[in-house]
Amino acid sequence: MKNLQEAVLGHVKTMISQANNIVCVTGLGTVVECGGEDIWSVDNLYRIEKEYGDSPEEILSAGLYATKKEKFYKFYKKEVISKLPEPGETYAALKKLQDMGKLRATISMNIYGLEYRSGLRNVIEFQGTVYSNYCPMCKKNFPMDYILNSPNVPVCDDCKVALRPGLRLFGESVRNDRMTEAAIACSNADLVLVLGTNLYGSKVRYSTGHYTGDKLILINGEEHFTDRYADYVLHGQCKDILPMLVKDL
Repeated sequence: MKNLQEAVLGHVKTMISQANNIVCVTGLGTVVECGGEDIWSVDNLYRIEKEYGDSPEEILSAGLYATKKEKFYKFYKKEVISKLPEPGETYAALKKLQDMGKLRATISMNIYGLEYRSGLRNVIEFQGTVYSNYCPMCKKNFPMDYILNSPNVPVCDDCKVALRPGLRLFGESVRNDRMTEAAIACSNADLVLVLGTNLYGSKVRYSTGHYTGDKLILINGEEHFTDRYADYVLHGQCKDILPMLVKDL
């Protein structure tokens, strides 16, 4: 198995060296390896259900935000934005591919802005970002510290209206323009990298479904039954594998 993985590594590195229009899809695994918390892990799901009486999906929903803002922000401030990940080796490798003119777009399934914060351009954020916080009435933007330092529900200092975090809440649709951008990017790609997620999620399937080539490369920590839909699969941490693939290019 080790020899097979090494053979795939060499083959994938050659393909990346020859590619000129790479699109990357970044998933939760890239956040966790940068120091972020996985609130969807079995242990955290159990703890959150016990502590808050609801699942993360129920709490981070448009319905609960509209009706129980205190509960929403208690969870949001403690569980979502109290421990912010920082871009690591995976994102440095992606930046190198961009600087070489190879990486043309990144489709992010995450909410922590790691792509922009590492200097990537043309980022398509399906889930929005925690770094965008605004007043739904006057549209004034507020920094992260303002949210964290608010004693209860953060409100606009002018309108006194509860602020809206810029991430997509459960029950809300992904913006149509971002779906279109992702579809166009993947349809034009000569190689697609999927990092830190499997191919099961609907947004990942939507994006990669528009790719018609034979260089869909999946790098993920765990095996999954949808691995068979990738052309090449490498199991392990993205921060270990991707830098090896771009080294000496």
